Amino acid sequence: MKAIYTTSHSPFFLRAVTLFFILLVACFLPGTLHAQWNTNTSVNIQISSMTVADMQQANTSDGKTWIAYYAEVAGNYNMMAQLIDANGYKLLGTDGVLVDSHPSSSATFVFNVCVDASNNLIIGMQDERQAGNMQAVTYKVSQTGTMMWGADGIVLGGGLAPYPAALSTGEVVIAWIESNSNTLKLQKITTNGTAAWTIPISILVGSSTTTRGQVVGCNAGKFTVVYQKGGMYTTLYAQMFDNSGTALYAPLQICTQTTAAYRYYSIAVEGDTTYFGYYSSVGNRFNSFLQRINPDGTIPWGMNGSNFNTSTGTNDSYQMTTNINHAPGSNYVWSVCTFSNPNQTIYGIYVQKFLKTTGERQLTDAGKVVYPIGTSMNTQAGDLALINDAPMFMYYISNYKIYATRLDATGNFVWPGNQVEISSTTASAGNGKMRYGFTPVGPNRCAGTWTEKRGSSYMGYAQGISIGGLTGVVVATQGSVPAEITTDQGTLQLVATVYPSTADQTVTWSIVPGTGAATISSTGLVTALANGTVYGVATAVQDNSVSDSLLITLTNQTAAAPTVVTLPATSVTSDGATVNGTVNANTLLTTASFDYGTTTFYNHTIAANPPTITGTTTTPVSAVITGLVPNTLYHYRVKGINAAGTSTGADLTFSTGNVGVGEKDALNVDISPVPNHGQFTITINSGSKLSFTLEIYNNLGVKIYGQPINSDGLTAVPVDLGSVQAGLYTVILHNSETSIIRKVSINR
Repeated sequence: MKAIYTTSHSPFFLRAVTLFFILLVACFLPGTLHAQWNTNTSVNIQISSMTVADMQQANTSDGKTWIAYYAEVAGNYNMMAQLIDANGYKLLGTDGVLVDSHPSSSATFVFNVCVDASNNLIIGMQDERQAGNMQAVTYKVSQTGTMMWGADGIVLGGGLAPYPAALSTGEVVIAWIESNSNTLKLQKITTNGTAAWTIPISILVGSSTTTRGQVVGCNAGKFTVVYQKGGMYTTLYAQMFDNSGTALYAPLQICTQTTAAYRYYSIAVEGDTTYFGYYSSVGNRFNSFLQRINPDGTIPWGMNGSNFNTSTGTNDSYQMTTNINHAPGSNYVWSVCTFSNPNQTIYGIYVQKFLKTTGERQLTDAGKVVYPIGTSMNTQAGDLALINDAPMFMYYISNYKIYATRLDATGNFVWPGNQVEISSTTASAGNGKMRYGFTPVGPNRCAGTWTEKRGSSYMGYAQGISIGGLTGVVVATQGSVPAEITTDQGTLQLVATVYPSTADQTVTWSIVPGTGAATISSTGLVTALANGTVYGVATAVQDNSVSDSLLITLTNQTAAAPTVVTLPATSVTSDGATVNGTVNANTLLTTASFDYGTTTFYNHTIAANPPTITGTTTTPVSAVITGLVPNTLYHYRVKGINAAGTSTGADLTFSTGNVGVGEKDALNVDISPVPNHGQFTITINSGSKLSFTLEIYNNLGVKIYGQPINSDGLTAVPVDLGSVQAGLYTVILHNSETSIIRKVSINR
């Protein structure tokens, strides 16, 4: 077996470890009916069928997770890329796509990944395509597995440990340790996949070389690099650069304590402000800090930044591995830190919350104890996730079982039982689980992954966990009988199990129709209604983003289309009517409506009241129709639609009338001459000042003329209809109190 190494300031500082697998992170989509994640936490999901030597992940904005990993193949380490969706499904085949198969020497070296704005994967790695000379290279991989910068990627130059960052311009900047100068170099890759700078930019502190550059993109194509100066033991510096690669301030020392060239730390950015979570040493002890780096090259919280915990005496607990995160728009930065006793023989986990403006600690100067230092050896692992601006993270214990927990805004536990086991297998220290990671993808799920030697080599495993503390729900039939109903209106009992077993087992049941129809009770009893298929869905009450379903086949059902009867119209006026009918749903959920119009083509539909009906009772339905043309014959019918078909009632008719003719109110209206050729005068004798609306309709009920009329008592209104066709036309004069209808004959 080949050795595996990681680099420091010296390109050939090597740290031999066994084969490992870094964590995958993925999230579920809400409302998922079928989930790939395995609810058996002793089995989990195996991420790859290949032995993996190193792996990194990056999350996309559309709920997927990119995985890049070295696979040991025929004595070489090939770079592979896999894309996993939020439900745990592999989208690029069993093992992903091959990215790089150039010679890799007898060891792997550290590599890094990021995702651009289009959710393509950017990989910074090294190989020996030039025999005996490590070359830093970069690749871009699309979500379909295409190598967007060519099959051989882009060679940055001799060196190791490339660290890419996507810029707001769509470009990518990469920092790596260049071999000849033994210092950090920077190169920008343009949007068309070419190197922007003929000569890469060197990062030096005076004449001192630098190492382990971590890059984050800022506004307007700018970027910040936090890096280390020194040999194996280092100090931290930072610089911001504009899009052309010009440094906006001189190298800025951000700490005076000792850091390590073989470590990356935790970095986050908000606009042009960078936050850096790290732990450093003074003498033999370790201290954790959060540092803020302003865009003008100042550190407002002072040298080193804000302490995680202010107890930093020789005999105080050590503050070690630190991870930070912040929610967009939040006033706070969260940090999680693994603490130990001074002998580093027992461990525990603390959290701290910092005010972004001042660095003030919000959870006292000691931080919040989540798991006290003890023989359980609680050790935080992977990235820190934030749910509603509060922590969710993963950890392992002395026997290498893995757990997840979620805290509220004050650092208290959220879930029943405080923690959820996501890996139930155990391991010994000599063959322990390794390369843990934990990150959310989407609003409702996170996943942890790790490497574990369950056979002859280390393989990678993943386990999903919801923000409500569930690993899943499984729906089955009671007694494991077939998921089918073969008798008319027969039943099938479903059962649901919520995982973990300590979770609230209460679920809500629902039916998602397929080609058939059924109902389901609150206890999961399915009653068949129509032939076909349906899904029986159980949704966890503890976390309603977690669901599972079972496909049920329904046969021999005799449920029928609705039975409908059209009844006579009521409340008929000059411009409206109430249409009536009855509907029997014949057990299936039925939608009721009325069709209406001036012919049996109808052309109009209005929802009935009530609009939906179930059961086997004959139900009266009606609809109020308004805006009709006076003195016009209308056709109508009732209609019902359910899963078994559509039924329509008999055609009935009603006629709008001449309601409110005003002669009885001494309102006289005359038209002259009659007949005419389209030009005539309407004389209105109202006896007082009144306002009316004049409308004229053709024999199809279409309005062809209209105007407001203000009568002073006796008013003559000239009308010119132009070249209308000969025929009989309807003249309507109306206001809120009265309506007069006249007919006028036009000849040609």
